Amino acid sequence: MLHQLKNYIKHCLKSFHLHGIHSPFVFTLEKKCLRDKTYYEQYDAIRCFRESVKNNNTILHIEDYGAGSKVFKTDERCVSDILKYNSSDKKSAEMLFRLCNYFNVKKVLELGTSIGIATHAMTLSGAHVTTIEGSPEVQKFAQSQFKKFNLDKVQSICSKFKEFLKHQIGTTYDLIYIDGHHDGMATINYFNACLKLSHKDTIFILDDIYWSRDMTDAWNQLCQHANVTASIDLYDVGLLFLRTEQLQERFYIKL
Repeated sequence: MLHQLKNYIKHCLKSFHLHGIHSPFVFTLEKKCLRDKTYYEQYDAIRCFRESVKNNNTILHIEDYGAGSKVFKTDERCVSDILKYNSSDKKSAEMLFRLCNYFNVKKVLELGTSIGIATHAMTLSGAHVTTIEGSPEVQKFAQSQFKKFNLDKVQSICSKFKEFLKHQIGTTYDLIYIDGHHDGMATINYFNACLKLSHKDTIFILDDIYWSRDMTDAWNQLCQHANVTASIDLYDVGLLFLRTEQLQERFYIKL
């Protein structure tokens, strides 16, 4: 908690307003996407999807291959609690939709489905989402939600991230969302493995970059990665870009 508080204060001090951003690409992204105040009709669908599990008392057995939970002490978790503590909140889900919509994303790879909140938000843009979940009961529940809401552009796969990435050849994604495991070295390894699935305009999104010192160290290392040019620190999540026309630079934006 102290680590997160300290870094939140630092983030606020480093954050730019529009006039402080000298990259036209990042300036426009902040103004027209990240701070876009338009109310999209898809926001209603995001709310409905969240409401459908808000009071769901189904108990799921969690097979956690990552750093574990800071809230739950057992592997048995109620769906409504997973929504509350382990899923994208409304603001984050809406931002994921806007990013996919703004960049006209066609194909998404998501590492970490949970109960499908982020998956649902991204597919509302028209993108095809391949989402990977390592815990069988969680994956099965999310898949039932996708079917219930007629999400025919979602491919839900139960697999450990490492095993899935090992066998991926010849496919590229426009956006890669890494939201699981929460281990610094594993996150770096997933990023490197995903580079073969990317192109120069692929957007990488990393969740919970200040979840622990380990995750923050990983984020800082990836910002300096040879393939990364622009990086945007939104505190809750980090965006990494591979655009060769951009000089390597770090941006801090408080939304």
